[in-house]
Amino acid sequence: MDRSKMVWYAVYGSNLLFERFMTYLKGGSFMGGNPASRCNDTTPPRARLLYELQYDMYFGNSSSSWEGKGVSFLDITKPGKAYSVAYLVSREQFDHICRQENGGKVPEESPLWYDLVFKVGEFDGIPMMTLTNSGVRPAKEPGGKYLEVLKLGLMENYPYLTSEEITDYLFTRNAHR
Repeated sequence: MDRSKMVWYAVYGSNLLFERFMTYLKGGSFMGGNPASRCNDTTPPRARLLYELQYDMYFGNSSSSWEGKGVSFLDITKPGKAYSVAYLVSREQFDHICRQENGGKVPEESPLWYDLVFKVGEFDGIPMMTLTNSGVRPAKEPGGKYLEVLKLGLMENYPYLTSEEITDYLFTRNAHR
């Protein structure tokens, strides 16, 4: 593995659930959402690690893939905590994922969605990147399907969290917006 061609992709929304994340590499749709195109490199992540982002996660916008309701964003102007999983992927895969998260466009062309590729740190000499919006999007509550996928992703990766802690985490995201 050429480390210079790798990226840790830190996710904090629906991609916490591994099955959901893999649709960005293998193609297809998840739970009837908009289909993702297949990546040239469908190799699963080489590693996965837990990483707590030091920013506030909130729900905003209206996604047609998720019942017309809000989806996860990071407010990088506001300290906080967002549960995250970092997947070790190739730069080619990361670039593909960035386009898929933005309806096939490069992030800079999607001012309403994930137009900011943001470095949150480094692990083992490899940059850790995430996606969010360069501004703070208008708050919008998430739908039931989206919350269920987040809950499953949190349970999959953070088994020490109780159901009450997960519920509290998810239902307090937009409390101070």
